[in-house]
Amino acid sequence: MSSGQPLVSVGIPFRNEERHLAAAVRSVLAQTWTNLEVLLVDDGSTDGSLAIARSLRDPRVTVTSDGLRRHLPARLNEIAKRARGELVARMDGDDLAHPDRIRRQVAALASAGPACDAAGTWAALVDENDELFAVIEASLPASPLSALERGIFPHATLLARRDWLLSHPYDERLTRAEDRDLWCRTVATSRFVIVPEPLYVVRAEPRHPTFLPDYLESQRQNRILFARYGPRTMGVARTYRARAASLAKAGIMSVAVRLGVAERLVRRRGRPPTASERRLVERALACERELSP
Repeated sequence: MSSGQPLVSVGIPFRNEERHLAAAVRSVLAQTWTNLEVLLVDDGSTDGSLAIARSLRDPRVTVTSDGLRRHLPARLNEIAKRARGELVARMDGDDLAHPDRIRRQVAALASAGPACDAAGTWAALVDENDELFAVIEASLPASPLSALERGIFPHATLLARRDWLLSHPYDERLTRAEDRDLWCRTVATSRFVIVPEPLYVVRAEPRHPTFLPDYLESQRQNRILFARYGPRTMGVARTYRARAASLAKAGIMSVAVRLGVAERLVRRRGRPPTASERRLVERALACERELSP
């Protein structure tokens, strides 16, 4: 690798994220791992997101836009092709990364050896006021069954070898379940490692107007995956029950949103954070605030 070549490419696909995009990018630029590039890929934004992206003055940042709405998996495939780094990290346009996130994942991948394909972390959930309320854990080993039922680790925390991503492109038809499909296709032949700390901060906002449509579409696509992978991994009867449970979840969330209590359901995800985890998340939030203009 030449001296000017980044080891890590951090890809941030975005659509209508004018509230949080600058903060997400700043949290990457504040990483203690500095040998990186940031690829901002617009997915047909109709708000001020693209202008915000283009206003970010840092030589490590590249912005691309074709004006089209192609959805997340297509943009992730595009990022893997555009990336100059040997490693490619995921990032959503409304989230935050702890300043040690990339360094810790690069180290975990290196320690696991060249046969390891990707690294993830745990994730912290904060509300619309940036108040931490839960931690999403993940553990290994994973199996085809656990990949189908739960995934492997929070998708947005992914840092993978570029060659692995190019060999396992996302199914662009699955615009809300591309991650679980990827896990189902790769878990039997790939090797993963997880940094067991919440080094990635997810903003969970059930009052956002896109929350319910996105949730319902996610459940619909999960049912596609149950039909696709379920019979051979969990059996026909369990597949039927999983599809029925997905329908029930969609109905319950629809009612909860209408009644204004969806936040209560969202807050039941994960587990309560520990004191040390609160300090980790506060550092990520504080770093973002310090870098705000």
